[in-house]
Amino acid sequence: MRFSAKRNDAGANLTGMCYTPDMPKTKQPGTKAKKKGGFVIGRDSFGKISAVEGIRLTPTMKKRSADAERKGLSAEEYRQTIMRSYRKA
Repeated sequence: MRFSAKRNDAGANLTGMCYTPDMPKTKQPGTKAKKKGGFVIGRDSFGKISAVEGIRLTPTMKKRSADAERKGLSAEEYRQTIMRSYRKA
């Protein structure tokens, strides 16, 4: 049997198709949705992990964090606050 992409007189059907029209389409590799795994650790646990790595929060950083929590800032607003504090004048 010869397979070709040549169109016949009807114009819409391919001659010598090697698949059936009702076959499901195959998914392309790499299109699988990524799972958002992991877990959330608290501030105290994060502080302990950071301490092992030699990273310590300064009193100013602790105050800024407490103020943000007290004001109920969103994550984006808190990031903006941090960026403003380190921005050069």
